[in-house]
Amino acid sequence: MANTANNDTGKPAAGKPGAGKPAPKQAQGGKGKPTPKQAQGGKAVAKRAPAKPARGKGQQKSRKQGRAAKPGEKRGLLKFLKDVRIELGKVTWPTRKDLMQSTLVVLVAVAIATVYCFGLDTVFAKTVDVILSVIK
Repeated sequence: MANTANNDTGKPAAGKPGAGKPAPKQAQGGKGKPTPKQAQGGKAVAKRAPAKPARGKGQQKSRKQGRAAKPGEKRGLLKFLKDVRIELGKVTWPTRKDLMQSTLVVLVAVAIATVYCFGLDTVFAKTVDVILSVIK
């Protein structure tokens, strides 16, 4: 019986969806063979890294060494600055024309907002003057 599935009933697997197809790559182990746990339908268990041995008294770092300036800090700062320079090289900088247009748009928007605020201020100031003159 070549067309039977590996189950208890012994029924042909031809009528089942996905019958005869290999399992997806994700469900298989890293080398194409399912692990025993996966073959039973369970999830794969991740392997743990071996534990590091505990440090003895002779292997512990002194507190003075931890607080002192480390030579790697300068390399870390230089590496950071180098990475910043590389990232700034990837930035798409605006052209002079784009920069001028954006600046003009900002200046016009500021001018419009200034005129609007000046107009509101003038209207409110006149309104307060009228109210105060009526009260006196």
